[in-house]
Amino acid sequence: MLTPTDLRTEYLTDPIGIDLRTPRLFWTCEGGISQTAYQILAQRGGETVWDTGKTPGAGMAGIAWDGPQLGSRELVEWSVRLWDEADRPGPWSTATFELGLLDSAEWLADWITGNYRPRRNRRYPVDCFRKGFTSAATPAVARLYITACGLYQASINGHRVGDFVIAPGFTSYDKRLHYQTYDVTDLIHQGENTLEIQLADGWFRGSIGAMGARNVYGRETKLLAQLEITTPDGVRRTIGTNKSWQWSDDGPIRFADMKDGEIVQLGRRPSYRGSARETSHPVVPSASNNVPVRERERFTPSITRTPSGKQLLDFGQNIAGYIELDIAARAADRLLIRFAEHLDDNGELDPSSAQVRAGKPTASPKQEVLLLCTDGVNHYKTSFAVFGFRYAEVDSDLALDPADVTAIAVYSDMAQTARFECSNHLVNRFVENTLWSMKSNFLDVPTDCPTRERAPWTGDLQIFTRTGSFLMDTSALLRKWLADLRDRQRADGRVPCLAPDVRNNEYIPGIDFIKRMDGAAGWADAAVLVPLRLYELYRDKEILRESYESMKAHVLFQIGRTDRTGLFAKPFPKPDRKYISNAGQAFGEWLEPKDVYAQKVPWDFIAPHPEVATAYLAYACGLMVEVAKLLGHDEDIPLYAEYHRGCTRAYVNQFTPIDTDRQSKLVRPLALGLLDGVEAEQAFTRLIASIERRDYRVGTGFLSTPLILPLLSRGGRTDIAYRMLENEQAPGWLHEVLMGATSVWEDWEGEASRNHYAPGSVCQWLFETVCGIDVSGENAFTIAPQPGGTMTYASFSYDSVFGTVASSWVRDGGTVKYRFTVPANTTARIRLPGGQVEDVHAGVWEYEENAFVRSE
Repeated sequence: MLTPTDLRTEYLTDPIGIDLRTPRLFWTCEGGISQTAYQILAQRGGETVWDTGKTPGAGMAGIAWDGPQLGSRELVEWSVRLWDEADRPGPWSTATFELGLLDSAEWLADWITGNYRPRRNRRYPVDCFRKGFTSAATPAVARLYITACGLYQASINGHRVGDFVIAPGFTSYDKRLHYQTYDVTDLIHQGENTLEIQLADGWFRGSIGAMGARNVYGRETKLLAQLEITTPDGVRRTIGTNKSWQWSDDGPIRFADMKDGEIVQLGRRPSYRGSARETSHPVVPSASNNVPVRERERFTPSITRTPSGKQLLDFGQNIAGYIELDIAARAADRLLIRFAEHLDDNGELDPSSAQVRAGKPTASPKQEVLLLCTDGVNHYKTSFAVFGFRYAEVDSDLALDPADVTAIAVYSDMAQTARFECSNHLVNRFVENTLWSMKSNFLDVPTDCPTRERAPWTGDLQIFTRTGSFLMDTSALLRKWLADLRDRQRADGRVPCLAPDVRNNEYIPGIDFIKRMDGAAGWADAAVLVPLRLYELYRDKEILRESYESMKAHVLFQIGRTDRTGLFAKPFPKPDRKYISNAGQAFGEWLEPKDVYAQKVPWDFIAPHPEVATAYLAYACGLMVEVAKLLGHDEDIPLYAEYHRGCTRAYVNQFTPIDTDRQSKLVRPLALGLLDGVEAEQAFTRLIASIERRDYRVGTGFLSTPLILPLLSRGGRTDIAYRMLENEQAPGWLHEVLMGATSVWEDWEGEASRNHYAPGSVCQWLFETVCGIDVSGENAFTIAPQPGGTMTYASFSYDSVFGTVASSWVRDGGTVKYRFTVPANTTARIRLPGGQVEDVHAGVWEYEENAFVRSE
């Protein structure tokens, strides 16, 4: 029987506290071939409020709520059953969703802060707030709605509330602020109860960005919390933050910074001798409708001694997270623990590649924890900091037992949706490294690295969105991030380099250099490319609709940079000048191998990059033609089409023929579709020659690395692509694996961050070409594997929004055998290397060379 599985509401499983009045419902299918009809039954308080009846159709993604209007706090239980290809009904499956506070007037709590006036250059201990309350009966339902400008942790009667860590996440706090909703029914008992909340600096007031800028969003951290208790007879009581709450800042955490770490006096308790001070914040909190940040994998270290005699903990995997430990000590004992990604040549901890000094006396970030012990067994777990590390160095006379120390990976709780394996163990490890770099950098927002910058760069994400969305379910998180991007987009349409803002990389004293780079080609194009890449895999038009005005504004801004001359700008002749993007500063290709091009920061960014910018404008305009058609914005198509044609023609006129061996200069116009005919053939031939002259070593930077292997395969040279991928020389993907990497390096030389997901975007080629899986439409896939290289087998399965699709192949002597799995209620077009094309329905399909063998 056809059974609905993986029921979700707006991509979330049984969410609590969403604020969408007409949420959409999703499911996948098992146990049949196709869905011919469905029935949704929704109940509220045991009463049926929506019954679709038997509804013909195969839709199972994004079915819009069509019941009565929903209100705040409402809990809806919804069930679905399906009819299969023989018109047989299957069993019911059930899920729930609960609405949060939908109206600003329902926030009865007041904003509160610590009872002090913060100074600009001072750092403060963690604020501790407390409220005692009496419950006349055991509650039927209790919910805590809470947010902060800063980071919070809450507990009721000594038990932690929820498992969301580093809450409430990161937004542009002056534009958007997210709250969480927790079910605390089981934490409250009849009689006296206590709610305690700690408040730390976080992204709001703490050090962020490469230079460790502080007070970016304000000096006054603040808290808003509303506890609602509903008794068995239906009476709701509200306990909100206000000036009656107790406060002190003399608790155990004497210092807490997201990047620099913590200073903790273990065993200390706050006195709560003072009172909270009421304050305000101009933004009404909204639900994030996103997955939480949670503690995930745990690692036990091996412990050795460095040459200098310090204890060295090796957790075996580079992660973003923190530690938990137990240690027997005396009151006078101290432990200083420092974290880093790698060791220096002498075997000492080396934080240098993760830190920036820029003329400052101290580096950022410090990534350290200082523990001041008490008598007896001391327990510690980091509360308000996240570090990027594989190693930890302990400076103390106390000896740690490996069994008493744990490293905890911390990241947004996205489900892993990809599983890849092949006969080349180095390739397998690189895919695993890419997954770990993704986990290390998706902490409510996507960042570049978990150490030096921890900055939400637009360029890194646009490169990686498709790869990342294969690896993990990014649907909710990246929809949230696209809202962050729109919050930061300027009124003139200019897209920032960073969203939310961290005021990063002020290379020139007194000048916010990175803000001058806003609108940079390849980075700002995230406004178009991220929602489009999400649509390609999730086939959700709503993602495009939400972002369309932002996408359009970006393109119009970039069009405004054409037909320009000025300081540092290269002159171009008419009529091409009208379509050449020749204004603004940009990063260019960024981080090509140093033996190809040694980039100089910031001098390479002073002048415009018309070749890169014109290529991306042409590409973006061509994509926007298709998006406008899809969404029915026909009025916008003529302008997009004009600049797509005009920029493409101007590019060919002004930047070809291409007389260089720099792979990026050859890859870009070919991959973005700017060349055809003789120009394309010549550039492709030159590219192959340049690759061969480099002995198949990589020569691209950030923008072109994701494009080169797919381009080679489209040009019929998958053999060259395999040789580049499997090349173990430097620079190359597998070389860093041979050097012991457990995450992806930022640069090819390994001199910068050791945990950057962007170069891992090559995994897209493994998924889409080696195993050949693509989402070609709603409920539809293309499966077109291309075996090659030294690989004797490869397999890939992907938990798509339409179900799990899989492709594998194995060489058996001189024969290649294929096995494909097509999920229920979907179809697939299978393309084999010999040219055979076959359309199939759900099931397991096996082929040998180009011959069909059997199906299940």
